[in-house]
Amino acid sequence: RPRQDPLVSALNKLRSIAGVSKLCNLKKLILSKNEIVDFPKEIQRLVWLEKLELNQNQIRVIPEGIFSHLPRLKHLRLNNNRLGALPRDLAACRGSLQYLNISNNLFRTFPQPVLQLANLQELHVQNNALRQLPKELFQGQSLKMFRANGNPLREPPSEVCAGGIQQILNYFNQLQHGSGQEDKRVKTMFLGASLAGKSTICKSLKQRQSKLVSDIMSKIAAMLVERKNNLAHFINNLEDSEEPEFYVDQWERLKEMENHMLTVGSIIVDLLQLSGELGKLAGFGVLTQARLVGYLMP
Repeated sequence: RPRQDPLVSALNKLRSIAGVSKLCNLKKLILSKNEIVDFPKEIQRLVWLEKLELNQNQIRVIPEGIFSHLPRLKHLRLNNNRLGALPRDLAACRGSLQYLNISNNLFRTFPQPVLQLANLQELHVQNNALRQLPKELFQGQSLKMFRANGNPLREPPSEVCAGGIQQILNYFNQLQHGSGQEDKRVKTMFLGASLAGKSTICKSLKQRQSKLVSDIMSKIAAMLVERKNNLAHFINNLEDSEEPEFYVDQWERLKEMENHMLTVGSIIVDLLQLSGELGKLAGFGVLTQARLVGYLMP
């Protein structure tokens, strides 16, 4: 008979666990806030396990062959570790896993096994190094909550992700179906979340008004601060890293942030000047699609 009460061993500075495989009927295992480096292979024998929490440890790698033995796993917390990938056999939990938290790790690309989790309802990927999210993640019906703030996202942009799952779906639909036919004139299209100020910015550009510059600058400054904090997280996590080149790259990006605000104002002024030249043309056709953030962020 499965054991109903959880085994909790948090804040004990554990580096490994021994004998847990003897608790083969265990349903909940909480090993948060320890000093575990190697993912405990004994967990694969806990075939009744429904909830597993290994967050806030120092785990770098999860070996293959663990999750294929956990067909009942519903809740998995791996946040605040040093993970850069997930094992392929996580897909074995496609019928059971509903909650997954891999935030505050070192993911540079989205882990593909997550796309196989057909019943996933809540996913947290905040504060990683993700630049792109797969549209397939949002095409199912199960996902109800998604958090991705603190990533240097470009596809879709961070401001779109902040609008929620439906806004992300709208974005991908626009990319797939919203592109126009090329014409002989030029029109700049701003894509982004609703109520993000796209119409106001376009109007200001057409009328050659600069009164919005201070507001735009303050919004961009807030976005840059968030990205700087995210990079600082990586630099802290990459201490004693086996990837020194990645460390140097992140450090260079952080230094770049210090000077980046100096160029933002001139870019906006250039856009305002460009709008004046475009305003002399008779009519605007569809030639290019541009996101303001694409110009302003590195």
